[in-house]
Amino acid sequence: MQQKLTDDGVWRIDSGVEAITRYTAPKNTQLFSAMGVLSAEECAARQTILLEHYVGTVEIETSCLIDILNQHIIPSVKRAGVGPLAELNAAVGTLQKALAGIHHEEDEVKKANLARDLRLETMVEIRAHADAAEAVCPADLWTLATYAELLFLDQTS
Repeated sequence: MQQKLTDDGVWRIDSGVEAITRYTAPKNTQLFSAMGVLSAEECAARQTILLEHYVGTVEIETSCLIDILNQHIIPSVKRAGVGPLAELNAAVGTLQKALAGIHHEEDEVKKANLARDLRLETMVEIRAHADAAEAVCPADLWTLATYAELLFLDQTS
């Protein structure tokens, strides 16, 4: 994901992290300061807070995914004897390693970029394995609500 300046001079920013880091672009801090909206220090503080919030949200989502994998999906696949068990087991390690990398990073922008990659790439790939497991696991062994149950909850008994 990257920022691009279009032919008509408008920024195209495809990531929330990249958008947040624009707070401290010299052109933006100068504009905010000149208009009396935010000082350069306030722009930097706002950027830091938003990046920390993003990273914290991704950390929570990742921890939840690890729990769901360990407590529901992997045991269901083991009981059923079908599905991508090796990939799911590997996914837990991948998520734990990614979280450790985020925790060890000092630079707030690098940390947020690691979180973005974890959320938009790694977790999407792992989700594909979870969906594949749900597709082949018998419903009576699947401990999570299925898509059908979630979509038509009022019609199931």
